[in-house]
Amino acid sequence: MISNISERIIGSLVDAGTVPSEEKSLYEYGIRMGILVVINVATTVLIGFVLGMVWQSIIFLLAYNPIRSYAGGYHSRTQLTCYLMSIPIIVAALLGIKLIPWNGYVCMTALISVATIIAILAPVEDSNKPLNEREKAVYKGRARAYSAVFFGAAMMLWFAGFEQISLSIIMALLVAAVMLVIGAIKNRNLIKEKA
Repeated sequence: MISNISERIIGSLVDAGTVPSEEKSLYEYGIRMGILVVINVATTVLIGFVLGMVWQSIIFLLAYNPIRSYAGGYHSRTQLTCYLMSIPIIVAALLGIKLIPWNGYVCMTALISVATIIAILAPVEDSNKPLNEREKAVYKGRARAYSAVFFGAAMMLWFAGFEQISLSIIMALLVAAVMLVIGAIKNRNLIKEKA
């Protein structure tokens, strides 16, 4: 469905002379990815709305996306599976913010744990998106930098009394760390199967 929409949009743009026909596939990919981003953001905000946690869902996304982009981790084989899996993950993350009995000790333990996991494991590549050595070094540095920034921000916000913002960031880091661990296990199992 998304492919059909992006093909129609690009077909119209090629016919109008706005997009060169030789670059049609590149533009189609860009439109498709843009549509997916809009759907994912809308779904997350809708879930936040249903749970009465709209701004927490937005902060979660703002922290999660940069970490996930550079840290990597588990990826589904298809975009539809990825989308369908993301829904319960987002629900669980938002409910975790709301229902876990958070205190300073739990927050610090969670932050130290996830920052350590990200620092050690990132980036965890996927077979669909292998990284060369230079990319691995760049992604590792960026994942660690984002992790450090979000770690510091979550701590400062917690102690400044902005617990919900802090918890949204902590939960984003926690979900990213879990995806890293699952991705690392998946990669290890694939290596064992090939051996």
